[in-house]
Amino acid sequence: MYRKCKKLYSFCLIILFIGVCSIKASAKQDTYKAETLDELQESISKLVAKSNTPGAGVVIVDGSKTILLRGFGKADVENNRNIDENTVFRLGSISKVFVSLAILKLQEEGCINLKDKIRDIIPEIKFENPWEDEHPILIEHLLEHTSGWAYWHFAELGSDDPTPLTLKEALDFYPKSRVSNFVPGTRIRESNVGIAVAAYIVEKVTNQRFEDYMQQAIFKPMGTKSFDFLYSKQYKENGVTLYDNGQRLKYFHVLYRPAASLNGSMRDMEKLINFFLHRGEVNSQQILSKASLERIERSESMPILSNTKMLSGNGLSNDASIYNGSIYHGFSGSLPGAYAQFGYLPNQNKGYAIMINGDNSDYLLSNIAYLIKHYQTKDLKKDLHKVKKVAISEAVDPSGYYTIINPKIDFFGFLDQIKAIKKIWVHNDTINVKNILKSNYVAKYTPISKKEYALEGSNTPSLMVNDDPLDGQIIISGGFLKRISPFWAYSLKTIFWAFYIVNLSTIFFAVLRVLIFAFGKKKNKTALLINIWPFITSCFVFIVIAIAIFQGTTRYDMFQLWGTLNIFSFLCFLCGIFYALSSLWSAYFVISNYRTDMSKIYYGYSFIAVVFNLIFTAYFICNGLIGIPTWI
Repeated sequence: MYRKCKKLYSFCLIILFIGVCSIKASAKQDTYKAETLDELQESISKLVAKSNTPGAGVVIVDGSKTILLRGFGKADVENNRNIDENTVFRLGSISKVFVSLAILKLQEEGCINLKDKIRDIIPEIKFENPWEDEHPILIEHLLEHTSGWAYWHFAELGSDDPTPLTLKEALDFYPKSRVSNFVPGTRIRESNVGIAVAAYIVEKVTNQRFEDYMQQAIFKPMGTKSFDFLYSKQYKENGVTLYDNGQRLKYFHVLYRPAASLNGSMRDMEKLINFFLHRGEVNSQQILSKASLERIERSESMPILSNTKMLSGNGLSNDASIYNGSIYHGFSGSLPGAYAQFGYLPNQNKGYAIMINGDNSDYLLSNIAYLIKHYQTKDLKKDLHKVKKVAISEAVDPSGYYTIINPKIDFFGFLDQIKAIKKIWVHNDTINVKNILKSNYVAKYTPISKKEYALEGSNTPSLMVNDDPLDGQIIISGGFLKRISPFWAYSLKTIFWAFYIVNLSTIFFAVLRVLIFAFGKKKNKTALLINIWPFITSCFVFIVIAIAIFQGTTRYDMFQLWGTLNIFSFLCFLCGIFYALSSLWSAYFVISNYRTDMSKIYYGYSFIAVVFNLIFTAYFICNGLIGIPTWI
């Protein structure tokens, strides 16, 4: 019952907007701080138990030693199988790191170059880039996620073919994702299809299947035994069972295997960490040069942004983050029921990897990473030098209202642009930033350069002002955000809260009107319908909510629900259309019967409700949520 209530709460936050994906409130990091290795292990054990996660695998490397390689909990709950060093986990987007390694390997061999135009190498792969003549998509755009292509769509997520498709077949499945939504090299937006295309370039250049090339050129020289992108015999024998919402999941055959389907053990993740720490050298063999490893850790695909302090570490599917003054590199990944992350400090020769098989893993992953990073950096000399602040008058003033322009998934852009609305203003020589929807918390920034700002007390830039070729002045902070008018900012906020209030209140007023009609002396059918029609309109929303709750029990179920044509996805498609039609008809009916003899309170409510329903309908249509099937 607790899980159902929790899921109902999560779904209501989004699905009341005709959304279909649960939002889980970001859990605060627990303030665990382990000072010794024993304390660290004890804290991780407590976190695994507290989060009700089946199990986790953790690797910690310190210099030339692996000081921890341990499983916590179960690889398979039903069969009481423990996690050990050979247990194979699903690593999700960590797959992307290996595509970058393969491309760099081929560049070293003189076969290709990161600056090559992809249309020259693979003309058979069609894509749309309105700026191709002046801003062509290069290989490095694919690997740094600056091509402007989509993350992926529900149709791609819904694909789960146990027969391994060729990479070309996978790319032919849904070419709609290969459309640049911004000028390549001006923004960052993670793209699974972009990585798949980069992997196809590997196939084209080597004349080998991507998986075969990886085994030959990367995995075997690295000494790994479990890394694979397929549902291998080894995974069937030693792989973890994934769990989501308490349910045991089957193996998910990802459409774009090079982007998200890598499997691997703790022992092999240990080898990956050492590969990066030793600058591409394994057993006295230089698999990749130090220069290639340095390139994977820096950005070059964005002419302006790659030179900024804030984004210079966003490399080839290799992100930089700062903890306690130390600069970590690495990447994270997830699939339904699986989360993974690895990070390393190249200058201090330390690294870690975390792999988890449970549905509360995002919370668990972030807190275990917090524990490890604290343990690894508590005695380190800081990488960062003190940054001299600049006068507020010398910096670009970003004051105004902003909302996001690079949502991770297009379908949820309608919600993301509301959730991300920020108000920015200058006060007491400080830039103040507040999310106008979420809370009253105000973040304070001070300028450290003309366009970059750091949180008070920090030397690390976490907000930047930039000139975008499409949207003019934008800010980069937790995403790319464009300036909007105060009117539109508060209109979006009003739409958000009004949608909850209107839909829930239709139930109350409809029940009252039915009772009045049933037990009252006057049987005014028109008055009854005036209050019933807004409720009928809301019923189409409630149907979508019910379907999402009971058919989308797990994240994998959600992929199948919305990514394939089935009775429920088709019913939701029809509900969207009927919602729009019902909004129009109810508005006409209520307004045309304004002279009906009924309470002004009841009529006034229905009038407000139908007007708002028209506004909601217009907003949904403008964001592509009405009449567009999610499975194509």
